[in-house]
Amino acid sequence: MPPLRASSADKPSPAQIAAAIADFLAQHHAAAVLEDGKVLFDLRTAKHELSTQHDRCTLHLWASDGDARNMVRRILSVESRNNSLRLQTQRFGQSQSKLLELVADRERRTPTTRETSRTRYLRTLERILQREFPDWKPEAFRTAMDLEKSFGPAYARGSLLRGNQAWAVIGVNDTETVTTIDAILTLGILWLHHCRQHSGGRLLYQGLKLVLPRGTATLTLSRLAWLNPEAAQWELYELNQSTEEFTLRDPADQGNLRTRLIHHPDEAAAAERFANAITQVTALVPEQERARIDQRLRTTTELAFLLHGFEFARARVVPSSTNFEHTLEITVGAGPRETPLTPATRDQLAATITELFDRRRAFIPTVDFGRRGTSPLRRIGSAAGFTAAHSRSNIAPGPPPQQNPTQDPLYRAVPERWLESVLRADLAPLTRSLAPGPNHPATSQPAASANDPDPDTLGNRADTTSASGWPIHDGSIVMSGEPRVSDELQPAPHAIPRLDPHHVYAQVPAIAGASDRGLLDLLGVTADGRLAVIELKADDDLHLALQGLDYWIRVRHHHLQTADKKGLGEFQRHGYFRGLELSPLPPRLYLVAPALHIHPATELILKYLSPRVEWNLLALDERWRSQIRVVWRKHSNHP
Repeated sequence: MPPLRASSADKPSPAQIAAAIADFLAQHHAAAVLEDGKVLFDLRTAKHELSTQHDRCTLHLWASDGDARNMVRRILSVESRNNSLRLQTQRFGQSQSKLLELVADRERRTPTTRETSRTRYLRTLERILQREFPDWKPEAFRTAMDLEKSFGPAYARGSLLRGNQAWAVIGVNDTETVTTIDAILTLGILWLHHCRQHSGGRLLYQGLKLVLPRGTATLTLSRLAWLNPEAAQWELYELNQSTEEFTLRDPADQGNLRTRLIHHPDEAAAAERFANAITQVTALVPEQERARIDQRLRTTTELAFLLHGFEFARARVVPSSTNFEHTLEITVGAGPRETPLTPATRDQLAATITELFDRRRAFIPTVDFGRRGTSPLRRIGSAAGFTAAHSRSNIAPGPPPQQNPTQDPLYRAVPERWLESVLRADLAPLTRSLAPGPNHPATSQPAASANDPDPDTLGNRADTTSASGWPIHDGSIVMSGEPRVSDELQPAPHAIPRLDPHHVYAQVPAIAGASDRGLLDLLGVTADGRLAVIELKADDDLHLALQGLDYWIRVRHHHLQTADKKGLGEFQRHGYFRGLELSPLPPRLYLVAPALHIHPATELILKYLSPRVEWNLLALDERWRSQIRVVWRKHSNHP
């Protein structure tokens, strides 16, 4: 059967996806599996297995040459392109999707071949730029790697010069991965900034020209529409490398935004449906640890059980093979180690889960963040407070925890999902002592309310800013990687409104396309009714700013563009924020990461966003697993 395309109007079934992959592998015996251009498995020696059990297509790959490598992925969609298959995949239980590529021959993507295609593209790009812009001179085009500036060899970059006028130019060829192509705007902004810094005042760089393969510009165009036109001029072109057709694309002409929202499941009905499963899984966990169990409803027929974002069990309601009734299926683990819960496996699985709970726990910090005692209900990261996040990893008996428990693989696994679970339980620390007081008469609040003003969070303060707009601490500008410069202080333009701890949703599905995750980390609402898009990172990520912008664009679309006559946006019609009156203003964007893991380029990229995007960059204390504390923050100069 012909390979299926991800853009098909009818969603392919797991059986159809599996058949497309099997047909491709039957035709190409020297096929290889690639991720980001790197060969993961050469199928001439590696083994594979396709499965369509549990109504999903699963691909299991493992090495057969003594190597212990193995990989299990759920295949969401298949697209045929350039004698290869592009597989949109997902690790079990994780929200983040990943693109794998099945190529007919691994030699097509060897380092030598990649270098050749990039060199050929560089010459082609220079020739086309000379043809399309005859009054301008291409200058210093290259593909050399520059890790200090975050420039990789996949991008051709240079300048167009005319007198003292100049444009920065960056392009990417059509043999690169979707992930590489979609990342071009981040690298383009950094290239423009680099060119302006190193022109020595001799050249006036007007803006940035981006050149993308034909048919790949949708995501970049949506981002481009929300960059600041006062900071630079932005132009995007699509290039057909076969015909050398060169087409200017207008960011304002994107058509309908390809995104749809999934209805929020009825949690009360689900709790009743899965009551038996909850009892059985809870019984596997030591009694003193049960308060740390988090339940996450994936769909109306699937319930996941997590520990600090680490999924260790799942319950499914599946159709019976013998009649029209449904049966309850409970499994522990994932992939090849996913084990059904039965009387015969119960003791073994209970021992495995006990070990997991013993090794994956937040350790009490050696330094107390607070200056006065607080009740247990107010302690951030307390056992009773964890109610969120997800990821799924294999659970198997392993060696005893290392002497340093923070180096234990089970402790370090899926840190982003752990951070999400902490914040979903209590968003208040993100804005505590940064927020303005309510403008309505004070009402009595329970003593243990998580959203009460709290002077304990020393360092969580609204920063004052300099005339240049940068936050100031202790009387001087603080910028990552730059010296402290004294400047005239002026009041901060705004403080962060408090986030409502009672209305927060994790992993909200808003599907846009095959190349992005389609799941918001956290979606909340502030005290003034504005939606809050919260993008989280636990490790360095160059693309934090624009990934957050993607979700902001999507939430804005669903909230503002689809309001009905009663003023209800699509979120409320799909079961989110019931009973709340949401502000008609656009959402706010919050980018949250540990302070030492915020990429130095993040602040630079944020400066190029449109003033219409109201953003806050919040840096957390590195001991966030035990207690959330914002140590510094920066924000847009929103009017």
